[in-house]
Amino acid sequence: MYKIFMLAAALASQAASAQQVIEIKSAKLDQRKEDTASTVVLSREELAAHGDRTVADALRRLPGITISDSAGIRMRGLGKGYTQILLNGQPAPNGFSLDSLPPEVIERVEVLRSASAVLGTQGIAGTINIVLRKSVSRGNREIQLGMDSLRGAWSPRLAVQSTGKADGWSHNVSAVLSRSSTPADRSITDSAPGMLRTIRSHEHNVGDSLNLISRLGWTSAGGDSFALQTIATVNRRDIGYHSQEAVQLGASGDFAQVQSRFRMRGHFLRSELAWQRSLASGAQWELKIGGNTAPRDTDFDFVGLPLAGPGPTVRHVDGDIREHGFNYGGKYSHPLGNGHALVAGWDGSALDRMQTRIEHEYNHAGALNFLRDDRYDGRIGRLAAFAQDEWKRDADSWSAGLRWETMHTEAHDRNTAPVRQRSTVVSPVLEWMRKLPGDSQLRAGASRSYKAPNMLDLIPRRFTSDNNNSPTNPDTQGNPSLRPELAWGLDAGIDYYFAKDSLLSASIYARDIDNVILPTLYRDGDRWISMPANHGGARVHGLTLELRSPLTASLSMRANASFNRSRLDSVPGPDNRLAAQTPLSGSAALSYRRGALTLDAEFSCEAGGPSRDSASFVSSAPWQRKLDLRASWKLSPRQELRLALSDALHPDRASSDRYEGLAWRQTTISTRGGTTLRLNYKQNLN
Repeated sequence: MYKIFMLAAALASQAASAQQVIEIKSAKLDQRKEDTASTVVLSREELAAHGDRTVADALRRLPGITISDSAGIRMRGLGKGYTQILLNGQPAPNGFSLDSLPPEVIERVEVLRSASAVLGTQGIAGTINIVLRKSVSRGNREIQLGMDSLRGAWSPRLAVQSTGKADGWSHNVSAVLSRSSTPADRSITDSAPGMLRTIRSHEHNVGDSLNLISRLGWTSAGGDSFALQTIATVNRRDIGYHSQEAVQLGASGDFAQVQSRFRMRGHFLRSELAWQRSLASGAQWELKIGGNTAPRDTDFDFVGLPLAGPGPTVRHVDGDIREHGFNYGGKYSHPLGNGHALVAGWDGSALDRMQTRIEHEYNHAGALNFLRDDRYDGRIGRLAAFAQDEWKRDADSWSAGLRWETMHTEAHDRNTAPVRQRSTVVSPVLEWMRKLPGDSQLRAGASRSYKAPNMLDLIPRRFTSDNNNSPTNPDTQGNPSLRPELAWGLDAGIDYYFAKDSLLSASIYARDIDNVILPTLYRDGDRWISMPANHGGARVHGLTLELRSPLTASLSMRANASFNRSRLDSVPGPDNRLAAQTPLSGSAALSYRRGALTLDAEFSCEAGGPSRDSASFVSSAPWQRKLDLRASWKLSPRQELRLALSDALHPDRASSDRYEGLAWRQTTISTRGGTTLRLNYKQNLN
C-alpha cells in the first residue's frame, strides 16, 4: 500500500506541473472570531478538503474531540451523553448516527465549548451543532465515486449533488449510496482463580445506506423566506459472528462454540419547514415546525454449543422499534443599536417510542426452554424558553442568557410498573469577550448545564448476556429512580492570531457535577446485574491547546493537544475518572500544496489506561495511535482524484475489565488492527 501511495503522489506531482489552477475565495464572516462564546467551526471547505467518508471522520481532527465505538463522540474526553448533538439546532433523534451523515450534505459544524441559552444546555461537556447545506449561490452539479478496502473487504460509495437558483427559488439536493464492510478479529481472554480460557472470534459487519437530503427555498416579493428541508435515510445492516473457545485451566464457559447473525432494516425521515420575516426596524422573526419517524426491524439468531453436552442451544430474537416525533420553535431577534441585540424564543419536541422484543430459546432436542415477550411504549416531551441579551462596548462584548427547560418522560412496560419522571432545569449563561490587537480574542464564561437519563435506562427491564454471564459481562437493567445530572461550569480561553493564517489558542474549563449516574453491579441469584444509579458528585477540569501556522509558501502545519482530569466523589482512587474520561488526546499534521497537488500526513494519539467507576470494578482502555496519509490532485479544473491510507500503523488494541470483589475476574479483549486504502474521484458536471 505504501508503494501505491508513493506512486500516486509521483503521478500527481507530474500533473501539478502541467496545469494551472485558479482558486477564488469570497470574504465571509469568521464565526470563531465574532462569537462571544468559545466556538470552533468546521466549514464546508474544510469538510471537503480531506475526502472523509463520514462527518465523524472529520470531527476527529478538531481539538478536544475523540470518537470511540463504545462511547460515541467525546468532548473533553467525556462520552455517554455528556456531549449534546444537534441537527440544525434541534436535538438529534434517537438512533441517529453521525456515521450515516456524509460530509457532502453539511454546510458547517459548530463546536461550542460552553453552554448556550439559544441552542440548549443539555451538554455538560459541550455542544456539536451540525448545520445542513442551505446557501446556494449558483447552479452546480457534482458526482463522486469512492472505494475503501480493509483486509480484502470493499466498501463502495456514490454521491451526487445538484444545486440551483432562479426567480426567488433555490434548491439543493444530495444523494449518497454507500456500503460499509468492516471485518474484525478479536481474542478474548477470561481469567479468574482456577480458570483461564481464550475465545477467538471473527465478525463481519456489512452496512448499506441510502441518504437523500433536499432543501427547497423560496423568497417572496415582500421579503419573507421559506425553506423546506428533508432528510431521508434507508439503512440495512448484517453482522455475522462466530467464535471458538480454548480452555487452558478450569472449566469451559456456557458455550465453547458460538455462531450468531444480527440483521437490521430501518429508515429515518425528518422534514422541517422554516419561515423568516425581516422587519423594517432590523428585527427578525423565525418560526420552525418539523416531524420525524424512525422505524427499525431487527432479528437475531444465536447457536451455542457447549464443550460437553447433548447438543446446541438455539435462540431467536425478533425486535422492532417505532419512533415518531415532532418539533417546533420560534425566535425573535432585535438589534437595539449601539452594539446591543436581544434574542428570545422557545422550542420544544415530543417523541413517541414503541419497542417490542420477543425471544425464543430451544434446547438440543428442539423443545422450547422459554419465551420472553417484552414490549413497552414511551413518550418524551420537552419544552424550553430562552432569552439572550448581547451588547458591545469598545473592545468588550457581553452575552447574558437564561434558559428554562422542562422534560417529561413516561414509559409503560407490560411486566413492570409505569415509569414517570419530570425534571425542570433553569440555566443561566454569561459570556464575555475582549478583542485584542490583531484580531485576537480573550474569552471567559460561566453556565449551568445538565444531562438527562435516556428512556432505556429508566425502564427496569433486564437484558441478558448471551454467553458467560459474569461480573465483567453482566446482564443490564434500567432504574426508574434516576435523576438528571446537574453541573456548574467555567470556561476561559485566548485565540492569538500572530500572523496571516496562523493561530495559537489555549482554553481551560472546569465542571462541578451533582447526581452523577454510575453503574451499580450486584448479584441476583446466580446472575450478575449492572444497573445505573445516582452516586454523588464529580469534579472535571482540563486544558486544550491548538496551533496552526504556514511554514513555507507550500507547507503548513497544525497541531492540538487536550489534557483532561476528573474525580468521582463516591469512588476511591486512584483512577476514579468520570465516564472513563480520556486523559490525553492530540494530533499533529503537515500539509504540502504545490499547484494542483496536495499531500497530507497526520498523526493522532489518544491515551488509555485504567478507569475506576466503583470500588470493585476497573476498566482499562488502550492507547491509540493513528497515522493517516493522503494525496489529492486536480486532474482538471473540474476533476479531482484522492488517495489515502487510514491507520497506516494499524496497531493491535487491547482493552480489559477487571472485577476486584470477593473473587477477582478479568476479561481482556484484543482487536486486530488494519489499514484502510481509500480512493475517491470527484467530477463537476457543469
